[in-house]
Amino acid sequence: MDIGKAIYNILSENVPVAARVDTRIFPNVATQSVAFPFIIYDVQSDSPEDTKDGVANLDITNMMVSAYADTYLDATSIGGLIRDALDRYTGTNSGVVINTIVFEGYNDVFDDMSGSEGIYRKSLDFKIRIINT
Repeated sequence: MDIGKAIYNILSENVPVAARVDTRIFPNVATQSVAFPFIIYDVQSDSPEDTKDGVANLDITNMMVSAYADTYLDATSIGGLIRDALDRYTGTNSGVVINTIVFEGYNDVFDDMSGSEGIYRKSLDFKIRIINT
């Protein structure tokens, strides 16, 4: 499954999200030179819901989507936009059939070792149910 491509498309096609980060949405890592703010998404785990008589028809994917910004206010604001775009999303995107995306919580992170004055991150956790066709 290419859930990353679907997440990228959902976020980049969402007008409020795109207004804040444009296309600065990356899987796993961003380059050092990327401008703030930006979004990074990571698959944390993927678990197939096995059946007795065939391949799994459903995968449960845990994904973290993080907003990075140079201020806490920006990271928090973009985190809210990410939640609005993804929470309870259903549909087919990039060939991925998404049964539902459920917001599960968030963490605040401050990295004082990065950037000239540190980096703020709002890290949101989602559980995604993907139907295998």
